[in-house]
Amino acid sequence: MGFRKEYIGTLILTKDQLYKARRAQAEMRKNGFELPNETKLVQGLTAFSTVLSLMFMLPTPVTLAAGVISVVAGMTPSEKSVITTVSLVGEDYLDEVYDFMYDNPQYDLVEVKLPFLEFVDEGFRIVQGNGLVTRIHSGSGWIIL
Repeated sequence: MGFRKEYIGTLILTKDQLYKARRAQAEMRKNGFELPNETKLVQGLTAFSTVLSLMFMLPTPVTLAAGVISVVAGMTPSEKSVITTVSLVGEDYLDEVYDFMYDNPQYDLVEVKLPFLEFVDEGFRIVQGNGLVTRIHSGSGWIIL
């Protein structure tokens, strides 16, 4: 497995992008980290391809799946367990932000700082934990939180 780095990135997302990002990361966890299956992973990511480059840095289901499978091939079982856990925590946080947007339809955008774990050599990243919502947007402009 190649070099990894952790950092905070700020993204502005719609409710739909939040949903797709969470689902795409769940596909990576299930069919990449937990039970690696490149074909299933490509199929699972296809429905969420519009957010892949924004959230995970690789633009197509095929390139992202290949990167994930490449990472997993070099991991020990304990590393797989850790990556699976941090991926799940990231999914849970994306769910929380999505639920907020769903419950508050007056907001159309959210600015969120997300903790990323980047697999540098393979060219992709995942949300690895809880972030911070910094602003929300409605028809009357941005609200700083």
